[in-house]
Amino acid sequence: MDMQDLSIYEDLKNGDYQAPSIYLAAMKTPLANPTPAVVCERLEKILQRADVDEIVAVEADDDSDFIHIVISGGHEDWDETEHFMFRVRFYANDAPEEWSYEAAEFRDRNLLEDERIEMHRASQIMECETYFDTEYELGSQTSWALQLAVMDALAGECYALQDMVASTFLSGMWLAETAQTETLPSLDLGYVIHAITPENPESADYWLHTHGLLKFGMPELEIMRVERSQVSACQGIIQSVAIRLMQDPESWYEDDGEPMFVVYTEEQMIAVRLMSWQTALASNLLAPVKKGLFRDKVLSFSGDMSDRDDDIHTEPSMVIFADRDGKPQPLGDLGVLLDDEQTHMMLLKSDLETARMHAYAIEKLPLLEQCFHRFAPEEGQWGYIVKIRCESPSTQAVEHMWFTVLEMNGDTVRVQLDNDPFEIPEMQSGEVYTLPTDSITDWRIYSAPWQTVLAPDAAYVLRRYLTAN
Repeated sequence: MDMQDLSIYEDLKNGDYQAPSIYLAAMKTPLANPTPAVVCERLEKILQRADVDEIVAVEADDDSDFIHIVISGGHEDWDETEHFMFRVRFYANDAPEEWSYEAAEFRDRNLLEDERIEMHRASQIMECETYFDTEYELGSQTSWALQLAVMDALAGECYALQDMVASTFLSGMWLAETAQTETLPSLDLGYVIHAITPENPESADYWLHTHGLLKFGMPELEIMRVERSQVSACQGIIQSVAIRLMQDPESWYEDDGEPMFVVYTEEQMIAVRLMSWQTALASNLLAPVKKGLFRDKVLSFSGDMSDRDDDIHTEPSMVIFADRDGKPQPLGDLGVLLDDEQTHMMLLKSDLETARMHAYAIEKLPLLEQCFHRFAPEEGQWGYIVKIRCESPSTQAVEHMWFTVLEMNGDTVRVQLDNDPFEIPEMQSGEVYTLPTDSITDWRIYSAPWQTVLAPDAAYVLRRYLTAN
């Protein structure tokens, strides 16, 4: 098997290989004269952010219709101020079919229905391109947040966005909501997981792979040869590994022999190992074998070399394997351990992601509380759950567990535990507790009248619902 040169992984590790972050915005109101002076004036909106110090430069490109922007700023924990560079351009929407309702099929991340219906009406498109700063911890996520803030300031109210690297559509209202907060966006919205269905849906040949992580300076991730019942769990494992790589980039290229723990079940911890897709395919760890009379025959499978005849699926990507006694094992071999209906799983988050989720959940909690008091919990109609950080006095173990909300009283919530703890013997499923509100790290609203489930990342949807009702 002729594999491509693996030196591209060394380039990615050293910061010499990275995908740009390119977004398009379908603007509701066109900008008639987007000169550098006009752009600079609109950009002043981002000076309200604590992570922006100043607008350093706004200059036209002599060789194109792009305008170059340099702003200074950075994360509060950084030792020094960084410079962030963007280039933007505005052009007539001469391809409205690219913004048609059908164009978002299978590519819709969080569009509102009216946005999807109306986005083709945009007469002007704004394009914004940048390379994320991967030198600092949280550098790429900070770069991403600033790119979105720049787009919001310049494009104004939008129908929708397109992430050209992940090939997804995002809500214009989500952009406005995200730009007004300094809590970093959820990494999950920066990439997409494609699940390739085999010809026989019941065969163990699902191929899950990401698009969009390369712009964060990370390799893409994939899992091959999994069963239909394992797809949801494997998607969660990909999300957990991506979050871990954001906090600890060295964990994908420094093979120190230690596995990466990403899932906690009642039976055991599940650890994984990463391997480049080239090495994984060459190892034959994944290839199904048909027994023959004289010799065995290696069969084709989804994600093998026959599916890698384009530039997209030959990018740097790491295959996720289960760890078995220090050796890689196909995740699909774990069987019912990855079956959501038979196994209670807890996905492990990095410390940075847990802190981010906590900050965002608390920031948007007033919207949940407003909804709770307006539409009281009612079986089959309205339901409210919160994830709360709990610590055991006896074991010192910490778990983030889901509770059903019974009452909200400002600084405290009266809640009922929804699952049995793993390592907190003082708490039991079904019991009622009064816990501090500031320990909430996530929440959900289940609404039958609105036919939706809302999380903090969907705060823009909740805000509009509450305004309209």
